[in-house]
Amino acid sequence: GEGASCKVLGTLLADEEQQLDLHSLIHHSVPGGKSEQLHKNIVAGSAECIFKGSIRVDKAAQQTTSSQLCRTLLLTKKAKVKAMPSLQIQADDVTCSHGAAITELDETEVFYMRSRGLDPGAAKKLLLVAFPQDLLGDLNKVAPKVYQRAVDKLVRMAAQ
Repeated sequence: GEGASCKVLGTLLADEEQQLDLHSLIHHSVPGGKSEQLHKNIVAGSAECIFKGSIRVDKAAQQTTSSQLCRTLLLTKKAKVKAMPSLQIQADDVTCSHGAAITELDETEVFYMRSRGLDPGAAKKLLLVAFPQDLLGDLNKVAPKVYQRAVDKLVRMAAQ
């Protein structure tokens, strides 16, 4: 209904030969809606993550505010990502944004942590576990076992 809002957060952790797909559609059809969509992927081995997210704003959905962002961290040369954020806007009084960022582990951050006494493996582990924490933090409260499985996978990925 009018003035409705949603927040969609997601994290994909792909390693070995996994292929993980996430497709979403947020459809604003009435005025004053708000949506925020944030996804973070970490991809290792020869795995692939695919993100295809669409935000649709109908002509009647004036004064809609919507954002969509997909950030991916590639850990190996064979890791792949296909990020396809999409906006379909028919209204003219909206504030909407979308984007995708793909990067590798920042060696200057690893170097900084090493200069503070961490070994390279511990630095990589810390960076990987920290990358999705803004999305996973609340999961620890509501589903601690699921949260721990995600952290355990990140630790395994850091050791590769």
